[in-house]
Order: sequence, then C-alpha cells, then structure tokens
Amino acid sequence: MKLTTKLTGLAVLALAQTSIANAAYIQTITAGTTTGVAGATVYTFDNGLKPTGYSGAGSVLSTSISGQAAQPAGDNTPYLSVAYPASSGTETFLASSGASYNYFGLYWGSIDDYNSLRFYDGNSLIAAITGIDVIANQSLLGNQMSPGSNRYVNFLFDTTFNRVVFGTTNYAFESDNHAYANVASVPEPATFGLFGLGMLAATYMSRRRSATPL
Repeated sequence: MKLTTKLTGLAVLALAQTSIANAAYIQTITAGTTTGVAGATVYTFDNGLKPTGYSGAGSVLSTSISGQAAQPAGDNTPYLSVAYPASSGTETFLASSGASYNYFGLYWGSIDDYNSLRFYDGNSLIAAITGIDVIANQSLLGNQMSPGSNRYVNFLFDTTFNRVVFGTTNYAFESDNHAYANVASVPEPATFGLFGLGMLAATYMSRRRSATPL
C-alpha cells in the first residue's frame, strides 16, 4: 500500500552486478525526472497512450488515484502505472524486430519492494531488479514524496536486451520517462566497481550513440 508520510532522502550512487545469464550492469541514480543520455529514445507517455511496443496490465494516468496509484514526486505529466486498475500484473516492452539496447532509464515513483524489472534478450533473462535494489532506504518504501523513493534510475549492461517486463504484486508500479539507448564502450564487468557516477556521465557524453529507432 502506498504511504503518504513525508520523509527525506538523498539520491546516492548504487553499483550492482547480477549473475543471471552471466550478465552484469552498472546502476546509477541521477537527478531530475528524465535521462541525461544524449540520443536516447525517451517515452514520456505525455499523449496519454502507451507507446508502440508496450502491452499488458498497465495504464497511462495523469493524476494520483487514492490507494491505487501515485504520480511520481515532482512529475506533473502523465505516467505509466502497472497494473492499474488491477493490484498486480505485468507490462511488457518489446523492441521492434532487430532492435536491442544496453541502456535503460526510468523515473521510478514511490518505489516498493514488490515492484520489479526483468530484462531479457529473447527468452533469456539477463537481469532481475526489485525496488529494494534502488530504494535509498527501506524505511522509504512506498513513500510518495521523498527523493529517496522517487528516483531516476539508470541501468547500463555489458550485453543487450530487447524486452523489459515491469511487474508488481500490489498497488502499484509507477514510472515515467523510459529511456532506451546503445551506449558505446561498456566497461568489463570486473571493472564496474571502479566507475562512479561522474565517470559514467562522462562516458555517456563523450561516446554517445543514438538508439536504434523503434
């Protein structure tokens, strides 16, 4: 259930690895509500519709709905809520034929431990992330106002994906400004821990490449 208590939190750098399908990734938190990756394809949901490639138990909403969906903090535009109007379900993004990416970003609102992201290359699961992995502090779970539970989260993989599954087992998984790109010069997994947010940002800016259009 979404909380309404006003708490404070700090956006911090998070580094993560996953052994699923031998994939690894850098996870970072950046300021603002949208990506800073130049050339990324960004879905804002501002037209009130799900973009091409999205399907499943999700709805585009323009406001909060008490007890069921909360507009991400500081975001006054339409957003994707999974699995509204149901309490649980999944929404899937499938890239167009032949397209794949190694970067994904989203503004994740009122993060809950029962929210999940799964990345696939075809039928192979390459990474699974839950709200616990990106929340600033577990005491903020479900908080609608804190920057520690409303965060722009970036994932940079050492491999590519062509499908993302957004899942939740309770009200709700809210997000906005989904970003997809192919970022050049991904570091080897063994060196991921040496990269801070500044280095990752420098890589994005100096070695950017436009995403394959969907």
